[in-house]
Amino acid sequence: MDKWLNNPTAAKLIALAVAILMWAVVHFDPDESTPNNVSSLYDTKVIEGVTIQPYGLDERNYVLIGMEPLKVNLTVKGSKSDLKTAQSKDYRLRVDLRTVGEGEHTLQLEENLPRGITLVSMSPTSVLVKIEALQTKEFEVDVQTKGNPAKGYKVGTPIIKPSNRVHVTLPKSQLTNVVSVGATIEIDGEKETIKNKSVKLAAYDESGKVIEEAVIEPAVLEVEVPITNPFKTVPLQFKLIGHMPAGLSISSFKPEVEQVTLYGPQDALDKIEFLEVEVQLDSLRNSGKVSVPLKIVAPIIEISPAEVSINIEVLLSTTRTLEGLTISLSGLGEGLLATITDPSTGRADITIQGAPAILDRLSPGDVDVIADLSGRGPGIYTVPLIVSLERFMEQAGGTKSITVEIKDEAAATATTTDGEEAVGGNIVEEDDEQTQEPVPQ
Repeated sequence: MDKWLNNPTAAKLIALAVAILMWAVVHFDPDESTPNNVSSLYDTKVIEGVTIQPYGLDERNYVLIGMEPLKVNLTVKGSKSDLKTAQSKDYRLRVDLRTVGEGEHTLQLEENLPRGITLVSMSPTSVLVKIEALQTKEFEVDVQTKGNPAKGYKVGTPIIKPSNRVHVTLPKSQLTNVVSVGATIEIDGEKETIKNKSVKLAAYDESGKVIEEAVIEPAVLEVEVPITNPFKTVPLQFKLIGHMPAGLSISSFKPEVEQVTLYGPQDALDKIEFLEVEVQLDSLRNSGKVSVPLKIVAPIIEISPAEVSINIEVLLSTTRTLEGLTISLSGLGEGLLATITDPSTGRADITIQGAPAILDRLSPGDVDVIADLSGRGPGIYTVPLIVSLERFMEQAGGTKSITVEIKDEAAATATTTDGEEAVGGNIVEEDDEQTQEPVPQ
């Protein structure tokens, strides 16, 4: 047996038999009705409505405003198992926009198919894209309020931070449609100022419709909306109380603010035309800044600013005398005439104290001297003089009172016919003798 196996001829015969057996195994098909065809393992399929995905556009300078078509149909080939496994989302089509600029362009599509699947046909094979350049324009932000604050409160102008200006970017054909940029804040029933409210901005067209495509930079701003009691701005009126220390006078009086804002009920504000500020003179010994707190009187609840600063210059006083000033008689009853009997000239000499610079520009016409005769009938009276001076002056001497004789006009007329002369309501006697009545004390 061993000799037979070692024979070369026997070995060749055995090898031939094995080869024939292996060939038979490979080509054996137990189902005689199914032909042995490898091509039966592959199939084709139509994939409808595959979306085209653009990429690579320079979005800082351009925008894709149109693409036709948006979807295409694919015919693909692959094994039955691969076609069955692949999902619609696995079929991708792209268009490269990296090199395009403004205008219309026809570009070839790029396919990205599932593994094991190949493209048979595509319809169409290209896409028409329309590109437009972007433009940017600066706009002022307009923040509106919606609703009403609590009763008795007022809403102020919104304060926008960090700036009230923004930039809007759109295709140049759409940028002209932007009329305003802004936001709306709800304030209904509010009693306190709304602070640091973040609001998202929107661009609006002429009809008030939001332009969704607009890119706004910055897109969000912080807004403060003042909610306050009713307020009113009024001028200040300064009232000087007391007297300057001996030998001193005010040369310059300059408040840093001329008006203030009052907060309170509207009916109370309507009655206020100015705010009086009292300045005590007794303690003003040196030049400098004086701060005077402002008094809050109910129902006013707040004054802004709460105090006013005044720059005051204090100098050594000097005096000046104005002689022969006309004395005005006021309040004389109807049918009466008055005669100034003392001083005999019928005029007053007034000595005025004040700062040198103020006195230097003073003229007689700047001083009014008045004697009030209201309620006095016929008789002889000593009447104090009222000297009207500019601020920061005061009377330091001179004529302080006068003696006046008041007569019935009829009696004075009769006396005139006996040799007297009536001048402007003052009787000037030609005779040195005159009847003196007691001066009321």
